[in-house]
Amino acid sequence: MRPARPGRAIVDEGPPAGVATIHGMTRVIVDNSTGADAPFAAEITRELQRRGFETELRGPSPQARYDTAIRVTDGVAVRLPEAPDRETLERVADAVRLSEQHRTVTRRRYRPVPILQGESRRALTWVDALS
Repeated sequence: MRPARPGRAIVDEGPPAGVATIHGMTRVIVDNSTGADAPFAAEITRELQRRGFETELRGPSPQARYDTAIRVTDGVAVRLPEAPDRETLERVADAVRLSEQHRTVTRRRYRPVPILQGESRRALTWVDALS
């Protein structure tokens, strides 16, 4: 994964060699456009790739540095292009849960991560380390 320039997405070519991909599954987006937690977003991206997902990591936009608005999805979010089947949603949630266990800051470990449908704010589910 190459470093992101502000406001630019990091596009990964796909999962590491030797990892089977999920056929028919479109790209999963790990959205860190608010600039909330770059290491955590990168960890989620790596874990999704290990599970065979094609991923895109969105870096923070230049406006995120000066944005003081309060948002419902104030951290890292995972975006799926359409409503997935139950198995796919569970695989994505497991990847997020495993990534959360690797966080070193305890206070951040318990922030829920929304799995959103497309570019909307509609949460398909919320994932935290305790669920």
